[in-house]
Amino acid sequence: MDRVNKVLIGKSIARTAALTSATLYTGTNGPAEGEIIVLDKNLKLASAGITIADSPIIYLAEAIGQTYSITNEAGTAVTGIRKLIISDPIEGNNVTSYIGRAYSAAVAQVVTITPSLTPVVGTEYTIRIVYTDTYDRPGQVAVTYRVICTTATVANLCTLFTGVINKHVNRRITATDNTTNIVLTGRTMPYDVTDNVNAIDEYYQVNFKAFLLSNNFTSATTVAYTTAATPGNGTWQRVRDAEKKAQSYKGIMNRTVFPVFTPAMRTVASTNYDTIVIESKKGYSSPDSYDKTTRLTTELYIVDGASQTTDVLAVLNPWMASTPAAFNAISF
Repeated sequence: MDRVNKVLIGKSIARTAALTSATLYTGTNGPAEGEIIVLDKNLKLASAGITIADSPIIYLAEAIGQTYSITNEAGTAVTGIRKLIISDPIEGNNVTSYIGRAYSAAVAQVVTITPSLTPVVGTEYTIRIVYTDTYDRPGQVAVTYRVICTTATVANLCTLFTGVINKHVNRRITATDNTTNIVLTGRTMPYDVTDNVNAIDEYYQVNFKAFLLSNNFTSATTVAYTTAATPGNGTWQRVRDAEKKAQSYKGIMNRTVFPVFTPAMRTVASTNYDTIVIESKKGYSSPDSYDKTTRLTTELYIVDGASQTTDVLAVLNPWMASTPAAFNAISF
């Protein structure tokens, strides 16, 4: 592995008003669950406007639901300290990328078939769907749908095709009957009716091509690629998948031997997220006596519209602007 990845997920909450460096690791006025904070080189709360002259290294941290208790050197018990997931160190001189993207919805592929003909009763009409998103065998997975016209109308043809497609249990598209045309829409994978934060399969979009195989279709019948599939940004399925992949760096490698023991997912279903991705390098001395670097990626997802985002960016933007790369400020 030549890249270490950490994923932090923030909730739609406001900054804890009483939070300070002094209360960060205490059970009183500490961060709330799902609160994202920026820490300086000493793992203390970084203030707005900080630059690399103040702290050449920063960390991002997510406060999670778990707490712990300790007894300090004075013998005093401290309870309810919020656990933090802390990113790898982000060195200002070695930051290579600082990108922010606001949430945008995913859009499914849409294909519209408009039969321009007078169907003949008793005649077979055929549509073949070829899927181009099957990465191991692109274009080699296809499904053929056949109907026999029962009424000499386009509406009848549309109804028959819509019915046979939507009755297909393992269909990867959904058909809509618009009387004069058939609209085919790619489904979310894995089949969207069972998708959840603990799903094993990764989310991806269906891409396909439609072909009219029967010579009984006239040349005037059109197949229009109405809408291209776009993955969007910050959809909860993609955040979930990023969180799952990052668990590999914590030793969760095998998801095919059950039961799989994993921490509770922090992604919230049906929630939209804004995204901040920071890429940097960390220097180290290798066993062969060379100074080397390894690549680090810190992915931060905060619920779209969360007020705490303003507080996070008030620290990150000036610090990133003060790095040698002088990155532009992020805003949502």
